[in-house]
Amino acid sequence: MHFLTDFGDESILLPLAAATLVWLAALAGRRAAVMWAAAVLICAGGTALLKIYFGTCGAPIDALVSPSGHASMSTLVYGSLALIIGVETLAWQRIAIAALATAMVVGIALSRVVVGAHTTIEVVIGLVIGGVALGVFARSYLATRPAHAQVWPLLAAAVIIALVLHGRALRLEGVLHAIGGYLHLTAGLCA
Repeated sequence: MHFLTDFGDESILLPLAAATLVWLAALAGRRAAVMWAAAVLICAGGTALLKIYFGTCGAPIDALVSPSGHASMSTLVYGSLALIIGVETLAWQRIAIAALATAMVVGIALSRVVVGAHTTIEVVIGLVIGGVALGVFARSYLATRPAHAQVWPLLAAAVIIALVLHGRALRLEGVLHAIGGYLHLTAGLCA
């Protein structure tokens, strides 16, 4: 399960998000790139803020300490890649791409529970955050997407990034806990 869960680490997802931003800016235009950046900010920022708050102040449910960033960012990034690539393919290919992305996201989410990194509620919250961010991006992209965009450079970049960075970890959780502790002491977070 660690093999699968590693595909949801920020060490892969942040470079994939950056590659997607570059592709969108080059081929889909400024609006699509800005909406992508907004979706990433909603997803990563929302997850980070909840991690800081719940980790510092506690949560209303004992099983909720740290919403799953693997689940939230995987939903956004792999879901968006499936959307971008899928709209340029035939119907049967679109179904296969959507199924593969769904299996990847669900597999990563389940793996977080299996490896003991998160509880079910933490994973569900991550999926919801990622789903909201994906919805924001999808609505904008489908309204403004370029006609017949070349998606193979984005797909090639995604495969290379995943192969090169798989197994590496950023471990941002400690940084978020330190930020929460600092805000608790200096700004009265949780007061």
